[in-house]
Amino acid sequence: MIRHTIKSEYLNEDRDYWVSLPLKYSDSIKYPVIYVLDAEWRFDLIKNITFDLGAHKKIENSIVIGIPHIDWENKRGQDLTFSNSRIEYDGEKVDSTWYNDSNSGKGMQFYSYLTKELIPEVNDKYSTNKHETLIGHSYGGYFGSYILSLDHPFEVLHMYDPSIWYSNGEVISRFKDSKSSKSLKIHLTYQPEPEFHKIKVEEFIEVLESDESIILTKEFYENDTHNSLFLDSFYKGIIQTNN
Repeated sequence: MIRHTIKSEYLNEDRDYWVSLPLKYSDSIKYPVIYVLDAEWRFDLIKNITFDLGAHKKIENSIVIGIPHIDWENKRGQDLTFSNSRIEYDGEKVDSTWYNDSNSGKGMQFYSYLTKELIPEVNDKYSTNKHETLIGHSYGGYFGSYILSLDHPFEVLHMYDPSIWYSNGEVISRFKDSKSSKSLKIHLTYQPEPEFHKIKVEEFIEVLESDESIILTKEFYENDTHNSLFLDSFYKGIIQTNN
């Protein structure tokens, strides 16, 4: 693993990112890049699977970039959400002691860091072909769904059990109101608990399927949990969206 640090103007702090290079990396070859949110939990798993699949020609050899979060308990929520939700994943209403500026709602600053600082630096330091995939689970999946309404750089988005319930499904209405017709692939997976979460994800799937510019692959893991579906989601998703 290679570690770099960016002094971010948008986040007003130093941020690390982690790099894994494919087998026989060469500056004479242009590689796609896979960006991984929640790198503290997910980077090692994804880099190892990606390296192995690339080495055995199951997918294109790829650079993997891990994006960790400072103060995972609070900063992650700030990074990956764009509002202060007044509803929980089970549909129950909550007050400002649950979601506020100390733990949520600063996703636009993080998005600026990602698109204006991190991705340009990766493209400058490494030999990339500007084909970019974003992997997001839970809040990370919500982040990926939210940026569909923005001028994002990704060609592929993976959303694993995304928190579409957040702010009562705000990403659904934002996507409906957006004018973006960018062609992209989305791989979305989810599980059944709680019911409110499942309903919101399925509402989101319905609007994605109505958009002709999106190639959607999806899978419902009826017998898995929020976290246990991650491994299979990535393995199947990266093969399906890499072709």
